[in-house]
Amino acid sequence: MSRAEDVHPRTALIHFGCRLNQFESDGIKANLEDNAHTLTQNLREADFVVVNTCTVTNKADYKNRAAIRRAHRLNPLAKIVVTGCYATTDAEELRSLPGVYRVVSNDQKHRIAEVIAGGEADSSNNRFFFSSRHDFKSRATLKIQDGCNKSCSYCKIPQARGRGVSRDTQNTLDTARELIDAGFGELVLTGVNIGWFNDNGTGFHALVEQILNLPGDFQLRISSIEPGDVDERFAAFFEHPKMAKFLHIPLQSGSKFVLRTMRRGYTPDNFMRRIEKVRVLCPDVHIGTDVIVGFPSEGDAEFAETLAFCREADFANIHIFPFSKRRNTPIVDWLLRRQGSAPATRREYKEIHGAVIRERAAELSRLKKSMADAYIARMSGKTFAAIAERIETDTVHFLTENYLRGVMPLSEMPSLRRGQRFFIEWSAQRLAPEKSLRERITL
Repeated sequence: MSRAEDVHPRTALIHFGCRLNQFESDGIKANLEDNAHTLTQNLREADFVVVNTCTVTNKADYKNRAAIRRAHRLNPLAKIVVTGCYATTDAEELRSLPGVYRVVSNDQKHRIAEVIAGGEADSSNNRFFFSSRHDFKSRATLKIQDGCNKSCSYCKIPQARGRGVSRDTQNTLDTARELIDAGFGELVLTGVNIGWFNDNGTGFHALVEQILNLPGDFQLRISSIEPGDVDERFAAFFEHPKMAKFLHIPLQSGSKFVLRTMRRGYTPDNFMRRIEKVRVLCPDVHIGTDVIVGFPSEGDAEFAETLAFCREADFANIHIFPFSKRRNTPIVDWLLRRQGSAPATRREYKEIHGAVIRERAAELSRLKKSMADAYIARMSGKTFAAIAERIETDTVHFLTENYLRGVMPLSEMPSLRRGQRFFIEWSAQRLAPEKSLRERITL
């Protein structure tokens, strides 16, 4: 009997993508262990390699394919199972890669162990199956929503995740209680568009209020939320002692014209008013954002507007994404139709040269660093809740509620355990080394 046919096959998991995908990767690990798989990080000894893919950009697709090819090169006998968003949108392309045994769409990834055993796809689609076991983490992620009904002109995610669905409220609260009782000091709410949570009339705001009012020593973090969902009721959450001082709200562009061609549904002025609602109630809040650089309607003037807006918004962090042409998205279809035709308006729509995109991304990156450094300095001397993410022989690596990663001697709190919530006075001297920051998974 080969090892792959043994009752305890060795299985490696490779993960790409967002916190939602990370949560599902944790669920896949639990599912595999519950079905007698031995998890390994050594690709050379694995009988199976599960690759949980992302497809947010062309670069993400390239990384997925490179990981599959590398796994096959290191271990030609391993059976590679590919799942996730890229597996949902481009299954045939992935099936053609060497070593790929099965391609499993997002709506079947809860059955990875069964698929590996030879099971066929069925009609079940339990997007919220994932185990509440978080043995792999110091902070617990709670998936409350999946899918998206928006039609942003550049985005492929609705094709990968389908239309929006929400988790059962009672099941969500029960799972939150389990995680709190298990000792997790932080819960992170995640989904594709979590502000759209609605379970038989219970909306997102009502759910958050119920979670915040659960007993226990924990804090609640919202992974990311759309601008339209940041209203007065949402801003009021930041007055609650269990609400982490953290807001990630994707901007994408500071140009009204570009936002319109992106089909984002808000203006820069509207965005600014919404984050100011939060800042008034929580001046120390860490506000991060996403920005796409080099969108086809972004000329020099529009990019200058984005720089100016980011500077005024004073973001603590910016995730910078060079524009990526995604097949079967409205903006790419539109560009193909307009090839060779004259501009219909005074503004020009055209693909931006890669060198220009790189220059703009570098300029925005410099601004990002200066604003991040200024935010870190402003927080000095203030006390925040934090989570012990990793405890080494004599050092604690922690994450504050306002998303500052730091280190401190274990001797300051010798009884501290991994995942525990505690309070600490921040100083720039506590900042984690850059190498440590790169090793961590971000929201």
